[in-house]
Amino acid sequence: MKQDNHFIHISDVANDAEEKFIQQQLWSHNAQFEAVDMRPLRLTVTAEAGNIIAVLLASTWWGSLEIQYLWIDERHRHGGLGRRLIQQAEAEAIARGCHQAYLDTFSFQALGFYQKLGYRPYGHLAGYAHKHTRYYLAKPLSDASWQHENNGAS
Repeated sequence: MKQDNHFIHISDVANDAEEKFIQQQLWSHNAQFEAVDMRPLRLTVTAEAGNIIAVLLASTWWGSLEIQYLWIDERHRHGGLGRRLIQQAEAEAIARGCHQAYLDTFSFQALGFYQKLGYRPYGHLAGYAHKHTRYYLAKPLSDASWQHENNGAS
């Protein structure tokens, strides 16, 4: 599509180089307001044979732990492994200076699990596949800074 000598390209193919370019442009813009300190955080659990049985993928940035994915092989669920991964990610995030954590989950996934770990919903969006709800949850990692940020205290 062409308009005013600009072209809009539509694709359903991921482009790692383009995504990296966009990320760098956004980080450059954001750095005008706050230093960009985004770092990946990966926790991987392997069995003795070396096969992956659980993974937590996250990032830490601007004092926050963003948990993006938590996956546990079905044969290893309900044994406390998910709780241990979340707790270790939170501990590492605190060591990196984070004061809060956030994540999202669908209505058919692990809402109750995250709530048991202290995460509280702050929003939701219904209508995924016309029947599922996506929940957005957060948790303070430091009570003092959470109260400061959410009560407007100075």
